[in-house]
Amino acid sequence: MRNALIIAGTSLCLALPAAAQDMPNAYADDAAASAVPLEEGVRGTSSEALQDTLYELIALKHMTHQSHWNVTGPLFYSLHDLLGEAYTGLGGYIDQVAERKRALGAPADGRPAAVAQNAALPGFPEGLLADDEVLDLLLTRYETVSERLQQRIGETSDDPVTQDLLIDVARTIEKDLWMIRSFQL
Repeated sequence: MRNALIIAGTSLCLALPAAAQDMPNAYADDAAASAVPLEEGVRGTSSEALQDTLYELIALKHMTHQSHWNVTGPLFYSLHDLLGEAYTGLGGYIDQVAERKRALGAPADGRPAAVAQNAALPGFPEGLLADDEVLDLLLTRYETVSERLQQRIGETSDDPVTQDLLIDVARTIEKDLWMIRSFQL
């Protein structure tokens, strides 16, 4: 009897997630849509700014992490530590940006192929990277993201919560940019 209950319970646990996938509107509620903050036009602008930022932050995190692993040269230790702090810090913002997008009722897209296609940042070389090369590569990418964030901050002025989040992200990107520039002679 005990084995039969275990088998039945296991079967039920395995079947429930599959059954839920077959019910795409099982949790849809028209009243829930009206509970999403802000009007549709403002949400659309904010959602687009958040998604573009999400793509860039994920790409920048991976580039920074790649550099952290593969930097070589006299500045190895200092850069290794700095880049470790930078990519770790980006991870928290990635989650906050995605969750703000969800709070506005839009899905967050962080799929690797979508990030590669939509981040609009130059590709990144593979293999070992000299310390001065890492500085140049990351400097241009962090500057690009910083400039784009400034534009998005202006675009989201009708959504102070999203704007505040983007300001926090920009503050961190600019601090990291300052740290990267400090290594250049």
